[in-house]
Amino acid sequence: MKGEGFILKILFFGSSVFSVPFLEEIYSSRHSITSVITTIDKHSGRGRKIIPNIVKSKAVELGVDFIQIEKLDNDFIDKFLKLEFDCVVVVSFGMILPEKIFKVASVKWLNVHPSLLPKYRGPAPIISTLLNGDEIGGVSVNEVIYKVDSGRIYAQIKFKVEEDDNKASLEKKSIKFGRRLLTSVLDLIEEVDLKPYPQDESNVVYTNKITKEDLKINWERSAVEINNKIRAFSSSPGAYCFWNGVRIKILRACVLSAGESSELIDMTGANKKNGLILKADKRSGILVSCNDKEIIRVEKLQHQGKIAMSASDFINGYSLKVGEKFE
Repeated sequence: MKGEGFILKILFFGSSVFSVPFLEEIYSSRHSITSVITTIDKHSGRGRKIIPNIVKSKAVELGVDFIQIEKLDNDFIDKFLKLEFDCVVVVSFGMILPEKIFKVASVKWLNVHPSLLPKYRGPAPIISTLLNGDEIGGVSVNEVIYKVDSGRIYAQIKFKVEEDDNKASLEKKSIKFGRRLLTSVLDLIEEVDLKPYPQDESNVVYTNKITKEDLKINWERSAVEINNKIRAFSSSPGAYCFWNGVRIKILRACVLSAGESSELIDMTGANKKNGLILKADKRSGILVSCNDKEIIRVEKLQHQGKIAMSASDFINGYSLKVGEKFE
């Protein structure tokens, strides 16, 4: 039971797996969720089965009213105007809210964004953190305005990005720290009328929507850049290359030390090629040459249409050999 004291009536916008823990966090707080706005159920797979929206499913489980929408049109605005709330929380909704929606509802608008704004505005903040090899990540709770991720900041929290962090683990960290940050901001807004501060426009960094081309590994790049790409795309959607014409996802790797790399590269001499498989055995794993006389150790990978497996299992199962090449 929540008991007395939940004061803010919150309208929640969210549509992804990332949204769900924040919905749960608000629900278990002293505040009240009056309704959830989410996107429609999608068709997926060869059979085009309807996959229920995960946020809708959680709303049903919690007994919270919800509205599913396909477009942010006038029909939605009409429904929106009939709802009762004094604060809106947006977490990974996936649609840009129309400008007029802010004019018809003069309430607090909060957004949870998994970066330290103004760095990494846009659709891929966690991926960009990893691609750029950042050692510090974070979460911002900012004001929602029509210009995406540009609203004033209510609060931020920082955390360390470890060398073995990938997209999945960084999402978990963002949720862990972000959900507590959100409820703290909600409490402070209600208690002391917390005021936001403007973003530093001179330090803005934008991210772009990820394309299929972004996922392709370029073995001409440095070992660090390649490993960062593998970390950034994790198991889903996964960075990939080709081997004997077959798409292979590289799911986990590491950069070999300079000493080990130099010894192996020297052994190949004039035959050194980027993407060349230099070693392939149970002890060493799969060692692949890349730019600047560096080497990547592939530790986990996935043959197209098959399950993910360790490097040693892949070598045994598909007879991958030294001298072959990842393209």
